[in-house]
Formats: sequence, C-alpha cells, structure tokens
Amino acid sequence: MGKIAFLYPGQGSQKLGMGDELARTCPALFEQYMAQSDVVSGMPITRYCVEGPANALNQTNIAQPALFAHSLALTEYAQQLGLYPDLVAGHSLGEYTAAVVAGALSFEEGLYLVCQRGKLMYQVQEKQPGAMAAVLGLPSEILIDVCAEVSKRHFVTVTNWNTPTQLVVSGVEEGVVELMEAVRAYDTARTMRLPVKGAFHSALMSPVQDELKEVMQHLTWRNTYVPLVANVSGKALTKDYQIHQELIAQIVSPVRWVTCIETLLEAGCDTFIELGSSQVLTRLTNRIAPGKRAFAVDTPEKVAALVETLKGAELQEPVTAASLL
Repeated sequence: MGKIAFLYPGQGSQKLGMGDELARTCPALFEQYMAQSDVVSGMPITRYCVEGPANALNQTNIAQPALFAHSLALTEYAQQLGLYPDLVAGHSLGEYTAAVVAGALSFEEGLYLVCQRGKLMYQVQEKQPGAMAAVLGLPSEILIDVCAEVSKRHFVTVTNWNTPTQLVVSGVEEGVVELMEAVRAYDTARTMRLPVKGAFHSALMSPVQDELKEVMQHLTWRNTYVPLVANVSGKALTKDYQIHQELIAQIVSPVRWVTCIETLLEAGCDTFIELGSSQVLTRLTNRIAPGKRAFAVDTPEKVAALVETLKGAELQEPVTAASLL
C-alpha cells in the first residue's frame, strides 16, 4: 500500500445534521471539538449544525468553524483507531483544518483563527457583496481570456481549479453575470451560480487578508509532523513560516486543487480520505486521479468501517505518543 492523504473540505460542504452522529456515539469528542466552537465563536454553532435553520448554518461566520471542528473530531477518532496520514491537504477553509492536523497550529489557536476568518469574510461580503460561479467544460486558457475581457468593465477572475474541466470564478456581481452570459457562446460549456455572497479567493478579499495577518502574528506556529500540500503553490510544506505565509496568501489567491492532487500523487499517495460532511473532494479526486482509492467519511461509524477496510494494508505508526492534534 502506498501513502495515505487526509483531505479536508471547505465552505459549501456543510449540511444539517453534521455532528449529530458524533454527539451520540462519541460525546467526549463532540464536546472537545464541536462544542468548543460555541465557546470560541460566541454563537450556538452546534445547535445550528444539528437543528438548523439551514440559512444560519450556511452563513460564512458559522459554517467555517462548524466544518473545521467537525473534521478535526473525525480525524481524532481515526487516529484513536490507528489511522494516520502521510500528507494532508484541504480546500480553501479545509487548508486551515489540514494545518492543525499537520501540527502547524494547536486546535485552540486554529479554531480561534478560523472563527476570525469566517467573521471577517462575512463582514466583507456584507459590505461589498460579490459572487461566484462554477464553469464546466471550458478549457482554462479560454476562461482566463473571457475573464480578462469581462474585467475591462467588471472585475471577475478564475479562483478555483477544481478539476481539469471544472473551474470557479469570483468577482463583482456584474462581472460574474456577464461572464456566465459570455460562456454560453461555447457549446461544450455550462455555468452554475454558487450560493455565496462573497468573491472568495480574489482581490476583493484583501481587507480580510490585511486583518487576518494581524491575528496570525500572535499565534504560535510550528514545523509540521507531516507535509501540507498548499492551495496556492501546490507544493508540500513543512516549515512554520511557509504555512503561515500560505494561509495568508490563499485569502486572495486561487485554489489550485488539481495541482494539489498531482503533488500528492507524485509523493506516492494512492489512498485519499476525505474527513468531513460531504463527498465533494472525493468526487474531485476521482476525476483527477481515476483508479486511485478515494473514501469519504462523515461519521465515527464510517471511520471505523474504513479502518477495517484498510486493515489489510500497513497503517502508519503514530508520530507522537497519542495524537497529531
């Protein structure tokens, strides 16, 4: 068996009921991770996760700490059962989760950082609303050219390379609307508006970047136990200053997920495990690396079943006495 990569999803993967099974079967982990998000954020995040309403859970300042805490609780359970990653990666918000799993930040500081990130992004999108849309079936070179033409009038840019044929654009409302209209000229392409109010991973998020830099300066950064594959560069990072800089840069930079998976493949990963509330990254991985093993686990029961599935393969020994977290 080759190496194992843990993958962490970003905003948009949240769903009602996430954490419900965790609370029933692993109440200690629920309290340690998810309930702590209530304390740090000052909001009833666990109630929104379990009971809703969906429009509250979907808010940026609520969804981000909820997803972060849920993924880390599942990771802790996997590690308790002896399943550890050789490398980690996360999509957008998920990169912050991956940074904690890799050991660059403590859970407590990571949770505080994510709460601040979600709050700042929410504030910016309320003051200066933006938009995002997925573009399917159009080569990136053509989409970049279309963005450049539209941006002569209204700002829009490519911000996610999710698969070779699935990209995401961000920009002002008028820019995204005009781009979606322009893409209709290409028979192979289609677009889908994303249910967000912010132009994430674009220059419109620069106010968030400026304030988050100040927050990050007061945190304790460490070299990692395992490499983290970066959204911005696609490189495997292990140094504290590298990850600090990466998490600042990604606020206004594209997520190059295709490059991330390619880097993991080059490092010898043949098993990809998404720990979170959806199968978003698992589906993307299957498109980028067909034939590799990709799993999605969103409950402790599914984590335990996966450990049994992998039991025939050699699992990595823990790199610390108890847990990477």
